[in-house]
Amino acid sequence: MKIVLVYPSYGEGSHSRYFPFGLAYVAACLLEAGHSVSVVDMEGDNLSVTDAVRQTVDLSPRVVAFGGMVTRFRFVKQLSNAIRQKLPNVFMLAGNSGATTVPEIYLKSCGLNCVVLGEGEITLVELMKTLEEGSDWHFVPGIAWLDDKGELKKSLHREMIQDLDSIPWPAWDLFPVENYVSSLDHRQKKVRHMEVLASRGCPFSCVYCYRIYGRKVRRRSPESIVAELKELVRRYDIRYSGFPDDLFTSDRDFVMKICALVKEELPGLKWSCLGRVNTVDREMLLSMKDAGCDWISYGIESGCDDMLKRMRRGVTAEQCLEAIKLTESAGIHADGSFIIGMFGETRDSVGRTVEFCRQADITAPMLFVTPYPGTAIFNTALEQGRIPDVEKFLEEMNSADSLLVNLTDFTDRELMNLRDWAQGTIGRNYLLKKPFSRIPALLLKHYKLKGFIGLVHDARAFLASLLRRE
Repeated sequence: MKIVLVYPSYGEGSHSRYFPFGLAYVAACLLEAGHSVSVVDMEGDNLSVTDAVRQTVDLSPRVVAFGGMVTRFRFVKQLSNAIRQKLPNVFMLAGNSGATTVPEIYLKSCGLNCVVLGEGEITLVELMKTLEEGSDWHFVPGIAWLDDKGELKKSLHREMIQDLDSIPWPAWDLFPVENYVSSLDHRQKKVRHMEVLASRGCPFSCVYCYRIYGRKVRRRSPESIVAELKELVRRYDIRYSGFPDDLFTSDRDFVMKICALVKEELPGLKWSCLGRVNTVDREMLLSMKDAGCDWISYGIESGCDDMLKRMRRGVTAEQCLEAIKLTESAGIHADGSFIIGMFGETRDSVGRTVEFCRQADITAPMLFVTPYPGTAIFNTALEQGRIPDVEKFLEEMNSADSLLVNLTDFTDRELMNLRDWAQGTIGRNYLLKKPFSRIPALLLKHYKLKGFIGLVHDARAFLASLLRRE
């Protein structure tokens, strides 16, 4: 069967490119099942909606499937409706976090035949087989659709894939892989890179996070992971990699085994990962450093214990500070993510985050909390009437740089001013500690990411830090 997989853009503006692992895994499974698979990658090829529609239509597919997280909803809507006009009989579907959490909106707004709920590898293969045989596809587990009355219907629940090693490696070559490999990495450095997914799932319950892979962590074998890394080095000459899993450091023995294999079989390869402050220790960090890890990003989110409790983070600010210092002492750069605008946010809680960053000697973007569908704060925001039009809210999603929903008692302007002050103060404290090395490096980083606009934002944030809004 002729299938076209479409990867929508993330949004307007400059940003790092992140390879679409979800679609690439689905593509590999479909190829293994004998289907003809093509990819239209708006993100990787920097395509306009018009160009993406034209390429899709020119391929004359029987099935069109859209990937991408919920932040790409508006592009799925534009693309699907335009494709439907030109290919009225094509079977169209979508998957990933948005289609799973708000399926009715995707189905009604995008003219889709169905959506895939949760993991898509097995579901897509079974669905394509059913379509090819002319059987009733409504009985395939793990999908949702609208009946003749426009009411949402779901098939039987699809269990998560337990043996991740059973899934073939991503179908890299179907995508414009060179555009991803040669783009700026997450550090805004120009080095040939490609990441590897080592696990799925996260056992924690943070209120702002939607876990499409569930709360049970499923891990690939360390041997499979390192074999994939070796293939990426051989095929694409990558020099840098990483593990963008929800929580790479959740199992100490798992991490130590990977480190031992990477050190033995890929000496010299540098890599990064996402970590959690209460899952690392000095011995593990030293092993990671010895195996090439040079960067760990921790979800800190706030330096205020009260806000961390509201977020259900399960850690304290002191634990976060200790982990950052421990990581740096092991010779690994510790990065942190921070958010502002949670329910109950105050000037004092933001001030504690600023002070935390000063003590930790780190700087990072402070992003507005966004209540993504499927999260606890999304449900609360709906109940409180803070999201009167969900579809409009989804269409406005771009990045957490923008304030989409105000969950606080501040006015929008007050919250934006507070964010600018906090961001500027954090940056100023960090830069002035080592001004001659840090100021040029930060300006260059932001210029690469956003050009002149990035420099203007830096200047505005710096001025805001000097004029605190009380």
